[in-house]
Parts: sequence; C-alpha cells; structure tokens
Amino acid sequence: MRKLEQILNCSFENQGLLKQAFTHSSCKQGQAVLDFETYERLEFLGDSVVNFLTAEFLFSKYGRENEGMLTKKKSAIVSGNALARVAKRLKLHSYLITAEGVDKKNPALMADVFEALIGAVYLDKGIEKCREILSKFLFAEEAEILQSEVFQNPKMLLNEKTQELGLGTPKYELLKEWGEVHKREFRIAVSVNKKRLGKGEGFSKKQAEQNAAKEALNSLNLDSPD
Repeated sequence: MRKLEQILNCSFENQGLLKQAFTHSSCKQGQAVLDFETYERLEFLGDSVVNFLTAEFLFSKYGRENEGMLTKKKSAIVSGNALARVAKRLKLHSYLITAEGVDKKNPALMADVFEALIGAVYLDKGIEKCREILSKFLFAEEAEILQSEVFQNPKMLLNEKTQELGLGTPKYELLKEWGEVHKREFRIAVSVNKKRLGKGEGFSKKQAEQNAAKEALNSLNLDSPD
C-alpha cells in the first residue's frame, strides 16, 4: 500500500491499522479463530472524525450562515455518494482485501472504507493529518458536491417537508436484513406520527433509508429527486 501512502502523503507507523482499514468482514468466513480485525471499528471512528472536521470546515468558511444551511451542506459533503466519489478517485477498491464474490466497487462499501481509512489515519497520525487529507480530497470538491447533493437528499427533503407540514420528525425502523456477511441487504420503513409512509431497500442502511424517504415523499404527493 506504499502507493496509497504516497498519494495521501501519509506514511503509517502502524501498518496493521492500514491493513485493517481495507480488510473486509467476508475474510472471516470459515475462520476457526478470528485473529484479525476488519474495517468496521475503524469506520465507526472515521465517521465521527469526518463529521467533526466537515462541521469545522463549514463553520470556519461560512461565518454568517445559519445552522440550517450549515447542516444541509454538511449532510451533502459527508453523504455516501460524496465519500464514494472520493474513494473511487483514490482507487481504494484496488487495496480492499475480501473473499471472492464481493463487489469491491459497491459505492456504499467504498464510502465505508474511506471512513475506515480516515479512522486509521487519526489513530496513527492524529487529527491534523486527517484535516489535511480531507481538505485535499473532499473539501476541495465542495462546490461540485453541493451542486449535485445538497438539494437532492431524500431524507433531508422529507424531514424539511414534514416539519413544514407540522407532521413531526420522520422515524426510521429496520424491518429486515438478509444475505451473506459480505453482501447484506436491508429493508427499512419510515413513519411520521406512527403512520408508515414508505419502505426502502439497499445494500447499506443509509441507502435503504434514502429509498424509504423517496417512497414517503411520493406518498405525500411531494416531488422527490430522481
């Protein structure tokens, strides 16, 4: 992974962290002893780091904007689509360690792996190196991301519209998950005031929630993004 380290300008002291960030849970299938860790824990940490640094970036750049607009922009920048686009540009799929049959270029997986990578960078190099990497590869694409994402997020639009109509905040519920460990699928329902408005499926919970929100928007006879 030396090539990736060069691209990121980040030489890892702990190479095990870097390997963990790219080790998929499918590798554990059939293992008698689970003597290695996969990317999920690092993804959990990296998600928080990405969210914090994005909030910091927007707070510093847009000193006069209100909380609502900052929240919209943050949601767009940390969205799965935006993170997957960065992962694709960095060709992170080429470093991923998986069992056979895993779609390494799946956008939801790529977004998760990017967050895991940031988690690994944080543990090995600290917050400043994370800030440097995000500034170069994510925040530099802010204008393009906002143009394509900020007003095209079904969950965000549904939340805005239900609040506007006085219906309350949408609630999401996991109905079912199935499939192999390395290719899970999820079905999620969204309700407002205990009334179910839509269901959606996807290869990640985030994707399923977005699809549920689209159906809910249609059920409310509102325009939803394509």
